[in-house]
Amino acid sequence: MLLIISHSMTIIKVIESYLKSSFPHIVFDIVYNDTEAFKKLQENRTYELIISDWDYEYVDGHKLLVKVRQDKMTASVPFIIITQRRDRESIMVCLNASVTEYIMKPVENHVLEQKLKPYLEKVRAKAPEDSKKQQAPITTLKIPPCPAVVTELYSELKKPKPSLTKMIEQIKKDVSVAALLIKLANSPVYASGKVDSVERALNILGLNAFSSMVLSVALQGSLREAGIVSEKFWKHSLACATICGYIARKQAPQYVDSSYLIGLFHDCAIPLFLKKFGDYEDIADLSMSGAIEVIEQEEQRYNSNHADIGSLIVKTWGIGDKYFKVIRNHHSIGIDIAHGTPNYEEVRSLWAILTLAEHICLSYGYSGTAPVQTDESFASIHEKVLADLHVDLLDIKDFKEDAYNVLESISYDL
Repeated sequence: MLLIISHSMTIIKVIESYLKSSFPHIVFDIVYNDTEAFKKLQENRTYELIISDWDYEYVDGHKLLVKVRQDKMTASVPFIIITQRRDRESIMVCLNASVTEYIMKPVENHVLEQKLKPYLEKVRAKAPEDSKKQQAPITTLKIPPCPAVVTELYSELKKPKPSLTKMIEQIKKDVSVAALLIKLANSPVYASGKVDSVERALNILGLNAFSSMVLSVALQGSLREAGIVSEKFWKHSLACATICGYIARKQAPQYVDSSYLIGLFHDCAIPLFLKKFGDYEDIADLSMSGAIEVIEQEEQRYNSNHADIGSLIVKTWGIGDKYFKVIRNHHSIGIDIAHGTPNYEEVRSLWAILTLAEHICLSYGYSGTAPVQTDESFASIHEKVLADLHVDLLDIKDFKEDAYNVLESISYDL
């Protein structure tokens, strides 16, 4: 059995394509970070080969290699690292840790043939009943491509003097995007008054909020094409986005736009899971609740989870690592981000705002079917949320009380 660790869709697809064409009998697992990889190795002692990325943020292949070699049960398992690190120091630390092979990026088929084949030939075939979890959704789910309207908008925004007229014209070309943009611009979180045109949306919201709104609209359209956007999912997403924006206005007004966006699409992979897996509806409500345990359930069933896939959608679109990190951790009781990381304060704030918004929305029936926590219980479990937002239990109760009228004022039509 083979374990593949990478957060690069390109690397995963290249390796999987090679395996399917040359070694179709081999069963493999895919995980997207070194923490999950180590957990897998503790749970499953039957891996005969490990292929690990070594990037600069998500997969520390060297650290994982050291742990594997220190464990008597895995010390002799062949370990192959894929990386773009070409400096002598990086190569030497891996050699000193007994790396089996060291593959430079970009990864190409002829390199895989040369470096992997000798080890893959020794991996035993498994009985059919052992391969139920072979397919990982990252390669079987249809990850929606970045829509042209977003690509064109961000291309214009990168110019020294972006043309507002050109941006408006680009958006007007897509009637459905323009219509939904106007609708979302009338959200109570922006208190923008009557918005009845794309031009007014831009003038009222400002360029940053307007850009975030276009991104939100485009992603919703892409999800409709690639997955199943149910009324329940849309209601949950819109409610959560509105409460995220409301909390941000109170505690972190500089992050209102990004808070609304993260609230609207933190669960963006759920429609893809609903379309791909016939039994996903059984746990979809739990997935929308913010429940921590749902990630483990998804891993057991599908060998991945909607938080990881959602973060990969954001990464594929190239809209910013701050959203990637929050989406990936939105079912966690904390977010692991080092001081000095770009957007450190914003990432922590967005994660805390989203976690609190999920609690409030769940209390009012907008976020799945998990048991509703009391405010006291939430405050006890999520001390980091209170610390990051500089709030206490009384503030949470006040937010919750005010949120009722905010939620009732939203139009939830699809």
